[in-house]
Amino acid sequence: MNTDNKFRQPLIIVALVTGMLFAISFINYEVDFPSVNFKIRNVDIFSDIKDDQSSQPSINKLDNVIPFEKKNNQNSEAAFGFPELLFDALNSFSTSPANIIENTLLQQTKKISITGNVKQLSYFYDALKNAKSKTVRVAHYGDSAIEGDYITADIREVLQNKFGGNGAGWLGITSQDNTFRQTTKHTFSQDNWETAALYKSNPKNIPLGISGEAFTPKGNAWVQYETTSFKRTLKDFSIVKLYYSNAKSSQIYYSFDGGAKQSVALKLGSSVQELILKPSSRAKSIKIEFPLADQATFYGVSLENEPGVYTDNLPLRGNTGVDLGTLQPNMLKDFGKYLDYKLIILEFGLNIAGSRQTNYDWYEKEMVKVINNLKAAFPKTSFLMISVQDKSMKKGSNFVTDPAILKLIESQKNIARETDIAYWSLFDAMGGENSMHSWVNANPPLASADHIHFNPTGAQKVGNMVAEALLEKYK
Repeated sequence: MNTDNKFRQPLIIVALVTGMLFAISFINYEVDFPSVNFKIRNVDIFSDIKDDQSSQPSINKLDNVIPFEKKNNQNSEAAFGFPELLFDALNSFSTSPANIIENTLLQQTKKISITGNVKQLSYFYDALKNAKSKTVRVAHYGDSAIEGDYITADIREVLQNKFGGNGAGWLGITSQDNTFRQTTKHTFSQDNWETAALYKSNPKNIPLGISGEAFTPKGNAWVQYETTSFKRTLKDFSIVKLYYSNAKSSQIYYSFDGGAKQSVALKLGSSVQELILKPSSRAKSIKIEFPLADQATFYGVSLENEPGVYTDNLPLRGNTGVDLGTLQPNMLKDFGKYLDYKLIILEFGLNIAGSRQTNYDWYEKEMVKVINNLKAAFPKTSFLMISVQDKSMKKGSNFVTDPAILKLIESQKNIARETDIAYWSLFDAMGGENSMHSWVNANPPLASADHIHFNPTGAQKVGNMVAEALLEKYK
């Protein structure tokens, strides 16, 4: 039995690991693999103690927010009796972190107008003139920034308050964000739906719908939608539109507000079908049951009321937007017959931006194809590209704009220019470079601590800014 004392071995291992990390900190080896959304990042064990004044955001420099300014005038101290220490104390008190952040945020946030081909928005603006008598639909595609109906809900609310409309519009059969979406309570049977989507595998190559999703029941499946009081214009509905294709000779069951169960037969055919379900009076919930396995491919529903504006929330978690190019043109045109979008908003970028990514030529080419394909399917539709938001990264002890964001914004401007569509800079509206850190630390906070995503309060602000920019050009 070996009884040698090996207490030195852990110390040797720790020393070796520390030495390796120390050496790695001086090596720039960060590599992006955008085609598989994978990245190897640098390791810097000294990042929290490095001092990088050149890249320090203005919020740490206290630019333009110090109310007690020390003068170079030699007589100022004697005239007012304020010694140097008292000036410092007053500055410290009046520029507390909360005040600094709030004041800086007010200074940084800007009213930004839509640029690019604003005339291309005429399809949308002309439709708004008749919104009181004819439904106007808006599609809002985006990544995780719009999940949970974030941003979209506030664009919808502003437009519905001005032009009419009452209802959440599009909802999938199942969803990834139903646990935190507040505008609609969405529940479904958990184990008997097969889901294919742009954000997950599709081994059977099921044609995906307008939302980039498709859902097939495995038998005895169900879904339920219930309104909430979160927004005034979402409190009830009088029309439910169900979209599906490739139905077998079968029927589904549905009930409003827990009432009597009704049945309706599905229409046969490979093209997209629209099934309209109406309660006897305005309802707050509907449950739909799908008794047979593989009885059809279902895509989603739309909850509506009278004519007005309906803004559909179409989030694709983890997506760059490029995958929209895989949606089949015939499928898009089928949906276009029913939904007839007058405005399509594209809000992507977070998932393509890497801290060392410098060449987005391939992304520009692919997104140009995506937009041109959508324009072919929706020839009388306006398009608006929203730029990527600011995204911070830790540099030394400061949070600064990820350099890739600045490069990506230029690429997005090129995409809008190449496709001849309208463009709105969310990055500039936030306040530009290094603005995300102030949104995170605002009082109340407007973004999450990850320095990437907006929280509900920040999303509301962004949604209102988008709607304001649209209405400014409408006027």
